[in-house]
Parts: sequence; structure tokens; C-alpha cells
Amino acid sequence: MKEFFKKYAYSALKLFVNQFAIALFGLGMAFVSAYADNLKLRVATSIGAIVFYLFLLYAHMWEIGAKDGISAEARGTSRGLWRGFAIGACANVPNILLALIITVTSLAKVAGGLGQAATSAALMLEGMYFGILSVPVGGVVLSQHVWSYFVITLPAILVCGLAYIIGSYNLHATNILIPKNKDVKNNGRPQ
Repeated sequence: MKEFFKKYAYSALKLFVNQFAIALFGLGMAFVSAYADNLKLRVATSIGAIVFYLFLLYAHMWEIGAKDGISAEARGTSRGLWRGFAIGACANVPNILLALIITVTSLAKVAGGLGQAATSAALMLEGMYFGILSVPVGGVVLSQHVWSYFVITLPAILVCGLAYIIGSYNLHATNILIPKNKDVKNNGRPQ
């Protein structure tokens, strides 16, 4: 376990920094569309920010998986396909902790204070989901449902895990991530 954190702590931190940067982008887009008073635009910009965020996660985790896959193949060891999910979960620890605080304060019927601060921090930290969380469902916006804060962490963890697996086997979901190399026939791209 210590070896895992030593090797992948920087990767998890980088994923979290990417999340923070895209959260600011998502918040900006949500505020602009809220100023325009257009719910459809707010949802569309939120979906765009989420897709961009997930692509950044995919690109980073594919690279880590590819490096680990090459290393495992050279050593003749197991690929450890669970690592991608674990790295994604480590990068989402702040989101999960905020979701737990929101849930506990909601169940304890604690009004204000810690619950509101955790909700504000979660909306700020997961700003790319802000437009979707502002959609009313059954007369209540999604941000008022405590389960939504757990659900929005799942795409990141799943994309991290799947990208790691895809990278570990050197498969390509897109040719965008294959660097151009004039010395390699067909640039190393699958035909």
C-alpha cells in the first residue's frame, strides 16, 4: 500500500488539480448561462465541461496505464488493472468526504453551519456539474439531493479505471493521443 501511494500520489494530485481547473471553467460557464437565464444553455455548458474533464482524466490515466502495461509486460508481472480505479478514488477523496459530510448533516437535520459550508465547497470543487445540479427534478433542484454528490464522483472514477485498463493493453479509443512520429511506419497508428 505504501508503494502504491509513493508511486501514484502525484498522479492522483494531478487529477485533482485538473478537476479544480475544470471546476472553475464549469462554474464560469454556469454563471454566464445563469445570467442569460437559460437553463438549457446551463445544462449544455455543464455537459461540455464534464466531457472535457473526463477527456483530461482519460488522457492522463491512459498514459499511466500504458507505462505500467509496458513495465508489467517487461517484468512478466500482473498488470494490476485495479490501479486505475484506485487512483481515481484517491483523486476524488475530497469529493467523497464532502459528500459524506453533506449526508451526515442532512440526516442529522443540522441546519446551516457545516452542512452549508460542505455543500458550497462541493459545488465549487465540482463546478463542472453545477449546471446539471441546478436542474429541478420533482420540484427540487438536484443539488438538494444528498445522493447526487456521490453520483457525480462515479464518472471520474470509472473513466480513470477504464482508461488505465485501455492504456495498459495499449488500446486506443481515439488516435488523438498517439504522438506523431515520422520514424515509425504508419506513425504507430492501428490500421
